[in-house]
Amino acid sequence: MIYSWKTIVKHGLPLLTICVLIEIFAGQILQSNQQKLLFFPILLISIPVINGVGGNIGSILGARLASGLHLGTIELTVKDKNMQKNFVTALFMGLVTYSILAILIYYIAYIGNIKMNVGLIEFVSIVLGTGILLILIISVVSVLTAFLSFKKGLDPDDVVAPVVTTVGDTLGIVFLFILIGVVGV
Repeated sequence: MIYSWKTIVKHGLPLLTICVLIEIFAGQILQSNQQKLLFFPILLISIPVINGVGGNIGSILGARLASGLHLGTIELTVKDKNMQKNFVTALFMGLVTYSILAILIYYIAYIGNIKMNVGLIEFVSIVLGTGILLILIISVVSVLTAFLSFKKGLDPDDVVAPVVTTVGDTLGIVFLFILIGVVGV
């Protein structure tokens, strides 16, 4: 496959335009919940970390799938063992990473004398719950996007990252507020 910047722009621009519009929507969700975030500054600190980790793990999974599809080591089916191994690995990485980050963020905020208004167990539950939901959805989106783009003749490397990042940013915020309600803080 020969890469051309014109082809990449032609295929990528409509997708990136849609992604920008969705990201604006995610920003509006944050704006409408600003009072809640101001009461819990530690959660405000956590949003970029939650979204960043989710996007990174989803992008890694997508890149591995794209490479596997290009090389022929992954078949275009959800029954493919290599795809399943990559999927489970992404879920495990998310679980471990969010657990460690939740505890680190809490204690760094404590040491930095940042007003928390939430206990360690509640905070870890919120971040870990958000992270698990996010990684689960992002992993599914990553697999579907890689498979669909490859099947349509598009380069998954050009499609997966923007889709996963946009879905991750939006759902990370939505799941965070859902978990705040579920935990009851």
